[in-house]
Order: sequence, then structure tokens, then C-alpha cells
Amino acid sequence: MSETTAGEGIPVPAVKVNKRSKRIWVVSSIALAVALAGTVWLLAAPASESTDDAYLTADATTVAPKVKGFVAKVLVRHNQLVHAGDKLVLIDSEEFTARLAAARGDLEDARAQVAQQQAALLSQQAQEQLALTQIEAARTAIRSSRAEQQHAEAEQQRYQSLAVSGATSRNDADRYKTVAVTAEQTSAHAAAMLDVAQNQAAVTHAQRAEIEAALALANAAVVKAQAAEDLAQQDLNHTTIFAAVDGVVGNRQVQVGDYVTPGQRLMALVPDEGIYVTANFKETQTGRMQPGQKADVQVDALPGVTFHGEVDSLAPGSGSTFALLPFEPGTGNFTKIVQRVPVRIRLDPGQPEASALRPGLSVDARVSLTEPVR
Repeated sequence: MSETTAGEGIPVPAVKVNKRSKRIWVVSSIALAVALAGTVWLLAAPASESTDDAYLTADATTVAPKVKGFVAKVLVRHNQLVHAGDKLVLIDSEEFTARLAAARGDLEDARAQVAQQQAALLSQQAQEQLALTQIEAARTAIRSSRAEQQHAEAEQQRYQSLAVSGATSRNDADRYKTVAVTAEQTSAHAAAMLDVAQNQAAVTHAQRAEIEAALALANAAVVKAQAAEDLAQQDLNHTTIFAAVDGVVGNRQVQVGDYVTPGQRLMALVPDEGIYVTANFKETQTGRMQPGQKADVQVDALPGVTFHGEVDSLAPGSGSTFALLPFEPGTGNFTKIVQRVPVRIRLDPGQPEASALRPGLSVDARVSLTEPVR
């Protein structure tokens, strides 16, 4: 069986026509499938996000003095590995040693003042006790002299009666009269001594309050002098600057003979461990990011090497939020700019080539947007 083409009358086999139709159908199906797959791929959420706006970062420790002075020695070289507690810089300590000696002298003087006031207080207490003893002795003397006076007066009256009746002589009566007068004088003297002792007790009691106040001031002076000595000792100790952490010396700016002040940056200690990645993803890429998601990092300085890690955290705001001059979208003519959110990626420990990582190196970071492993 054959077919004839229009206008020419040339017969065409039917099998050839069927093959052509089938080929057209297959090509159309493939094109449709590719179009559908492309549409699905465009509409489907990406399985990962990547950025080349990423860098290695480390929490470097700034080394700064706590006291001012001239640098006597610098004990570390550029890029030297140091350990926590190693000596880094020595500041000239001559002035601080003299200050400590002066502070110790002031402390000893204050302690001597305390000892002096304590001795004065003990002396005052002894004087006050002596005055109280004298008061009691005067009161005893008054009671004794008054009793003797009363006895003498009674004997005088009795002998005067006997003298009137002639039973005894008047001399005996006069003798007891003299005894009574003497006892009265003794009582008056004891009363006067009582007044003196009471006045002395009042004076010594008033002195006690004054001495106790002076002792309190002396004790306060000791506390103040002790604090001054402690500060002087601390300042002397701070003339030696130690490494706070293990790390490598970087950006060393100090030299022998430099005059340094508190808080001045002398060098930085970059930890040899704890390097992480700060990747600045576009805000449109961070909608599904969360801590714990896996990440791959490639460092420009180490081509062909891939480091593995996971998302540690996302910054609480875009990079421009914490800039020195924050972005103000409400002022002037508005042009929308895609913001970037810093994402911190923690590298897995124990990876080969990790010792070659340095803060500041550029990297490419890719984060898998699958659910993090809990």
C-alpha cells in the first residue's frame, strides 16, 4: 500500500509517514517534560543557599596595659605562638616600686597611731577605775568618821553628866569633845575627797569618748592605708603583662621605649583554635536558615579542600543595623537595597588542613536548608 503526494503523483510509503509522526511526538514529549521539570525547579524551594561574601573569623584578644609607663622589654616576636600565662611585655617598674614602699610606710604609720590610741584608752580606763576606787574609799572614810564622831559626842555627854555629879573629872569630858571635833573634821575632809574623786571620774569618762573617737579614726586610716598599699601592689604587678589565652601574636605595635597608657592596644592574640566563618547571606536567602543546619566551606587559599560545619547562629539584625552609620531607609529618596544577614558557621573539629586557616581569608559557604539534626 502506498500514498501519493499532492500535485506530483509520486507514491510515498505509509511506514515512512508513521515513523516521522512518532519522532515528532517523542521530541514534543521530551520538550514538554523538560519544560515541566524546569518549571518545577524554578518554583520549588532551593535545597541549599550559598554565598561568596564570607570570611574566616576568630575572637582575637587585645593585649593592653593597665598602667602607664615606659616599655622596658618586649618578650615576644611577631607571629609567635604563646600560651596563657606567658609574659609578653614588661613596663618599667621603678616608679611603682617606690609608690609601694611609700604606701607601706603610710600603713605602718597608721598602725602606730592605732597602737598609740589603744594605749591611751587603756590608760584612761585605768584612771577611771582609780577614780572609782577613790570614790569608794572616800565614802568609806566618811562613814567611819561619822561613826567615830557620833561615838565621841555620846561619850562627851556621858562624861559631862558624870563631871556634874563629881563622879569623874571635866578633863575626861573635854578629851571626848576633842575626839568628836577631830572626827567631824575627818568627815569633812573625806567629803571633800569624795567630791574630788567624783570630778576626776567625770573628767576621765569624758576623755574616754574622745579617745575612742580618735581610735576609730586611726582604724579608718589603717583601712585606707591598706587599700592604698593593695592598689600600689596591683599597679606593680600590672607592670608585667601576661597572655590571657593561648594564641599567636598578631599586629604587634609595641616597641622597647614606647610610652604606653592604660587601654592602649599593644598587640592581639589570635587563638589557634576556635576559628569560625561569618557568611553574609542575602535577606532573601535566610528565611529557612536555622542553627544546626549543615554547611560546607571552601577557602580560596586552599583550592580543592572542603571544610564541613554547621550553622551556629544568625545575627539579630542585618549588617547595616550595627554599622557605625546605620542605614536610614525613611530619609531622602528611597532605593531598595537587599540587606545581608551575618550567619555564623561553626567548623567541625579535627578536620585536615584546619591548621592552615587564618582569620580574614575569603571563603565560599553553602548551607543545606534541610531540617537540622537534633
